[in-house]
Amino acid sequence: MAILLPVSNEQKAHVVEVFSSVQGEGPWVGVRQIFVRLLGCNLDCAYCDAPETKVRQPLCRIEDDPASGRFRTRPNPVSREDLLEEVQSFGPASGFHSVAITGGEPLLQHRFLKRFLPELHALGHSVYLETSGELWKALEQISQWVDYCAMDIKLPSSSGERALWTEHRDFLTVCRGADIQTFAKAVVGANTPDDEIEAAAEVIAEVWPDTLLVLQPVTPFGAVTQAPSAAQLLRQQMVARRILPNVRVIAQMHKVLGVL
Repeated sequence: MAILLPVSNEQKAHVVEVFSSVQGEGPWVGVRQIFVRLLGCNLDCAYCDAPETKVRQPLCRIEDDPASGRFRTRPNPVSREDLLEEVQSFGPASGFHSVAITGGEPLLQHRFLKRFLPELHALGHSVYLETSGELWKALEQISQWVDYCAMDIKLPSSSGERALWTEHRDFLTVCRGADIQTFAKAVVGANTPDDEIEAAAEVIAEVWPDTLLVLQPVTPFGAVTQAPSAAQLLRQQMVARRILPNVRVIAQMHKVLGVL
């Protein structure tokens, strides 16, 4: 599938959907969040479970009630004022851990986020950024308003992308400099070799060795039909543990629960 690169705009964003659910990945699994899924991605990972972010959407959808499956729509692009209004429709910030800014790759719309994230903070929300972890120059533009970062490390064998070790190293450097609560996530496929796990761990150890590395077994979707075995995951956890003190195996829990 071709990648889609939306033009970044200070006033309006191209949005796929806004909904409320629990975080399904990483160390904050289970916390309640409002999700703002932005359109566009600069990568084409084989395991991508949000292919709608790569197709231009004339309408964005807004969930009426959590897990109801009922949505209303509004035209794209969406203004900052209208998007803030939709976020507020889910209730006060005190009811949520954070607002998850996700995609696709949300940093493609960093000019919009530079104006939007301070407004979220003004409403009392924390900001949780989900990202492919390589657009570090875009992160520099908004890092002061990011409280949490779920940073992917793209393993070539499972993502289908070229190795991005240098970009990941620079991205994590920005996270550390901004003191963002960050964890790194590597999606592990059935064919992921141990040396890729080792390389990912070495990137983290070089920049910020206290960072948690989550090994996330791929959820079969689309062209990806096979998940890694338990034996593979446990072996590769120990490969990473020789380099890093904190390595966990965590599956996608929202897939288990059957929620967005």
